[in-house]
Amino acid sequence: MKKQIKIIKKANCPKLSKVAKGDLTYHVGYDNSKALHLRVTANTGGGFFSNEWIALEAITQIIKSLPFDSPFKATILKPLYQSQGANNHGFLAAALRAEEILLPVAKHPLSHTLSDTKSFTKAMQTLIKEKIDLEDDVAASQRIKDAKRAEMIAKMKSPYESL
Repeated sequence: MKKQIKIIKKANCPKLSKVAKGDLTYHVGYDNSKALHLRVTANTGGGFFSNEWIALEAITQIIKSLPFDSPFKATILKPLYQSQGANNHGFLAAALRAEEILLPVAKHPLSHTLSDTKSFTKAMQTLIKEKIDLEDDVAASQRIKDAKRAEMIAKMKSPYESL
């Protein structure tokens, strides 16, 4: 059974590369155990990505497995995704930077260090306590696509049903 995740925050952020066009939209949510998750949901500048939810705990575990305080590139986040798109990890890193979970490394714009996640977690816990539950745009869009697909299939079948 799929985890039910409630969305508590929707935000936009720039991409990491200075030459990349467009912005990203991302969501922060939590599951039944109150574990925090992030996902990228839109990209105004083009480029495919997965809108999979990624647990904050899984993100921090991967980063903490690195040597202490060593800068790293977003590619270390690749294993977190089932869908292995080329942009997933970089777009997730952009959202993590926007939330100040990751910090940029001076003179190395595509390298990061892990920040203290306590202030982010505290802010999100406040939203959970306030019972914030925003509309899931991704699920709504998928329902529309599914309905259109079903309608198209029904239209294709109908002339042949009378035979």
